[in-house]
Amino acid sequence: MSEGFELLETYVEESHWWRYLLKCRECGQTYFFEFYEEIDWDEGKDPQYCTYIPVQTDEEIAAVREASLFDLMKFFPRLQVDFPKGAKERSVRWVKEPVG
Repeated sequence: MSEGFELLETYVEESHWWRYLLKCRECGQTYFFEFYEEIDWDEGKDPQYCTYIPVQTDEEIAAVREASLFDLMKFFPRLQVDFPKGAKERSVRWVKEPVG
């Protein structure tokens, strides 16, 4: 990740949960980033989820920084990189608007 992004701020850095403010080294876009890993005690194949939310203002940064894991799903657009239990490979997709 350090090749593509500059770390601007660290909000949480635990073994299974990270929250950072990143800046793209190529285009300069700022992103709120979250990595979350669920512990799979049965099989040891921990599901992993990454969320990148483009942010520009201090207000946007504060809103995502204070959001819960599930409340982050209310922000659009966002880039989701998910590797759920049972998946053979990770999925990468832009979520541009609410479904429904």
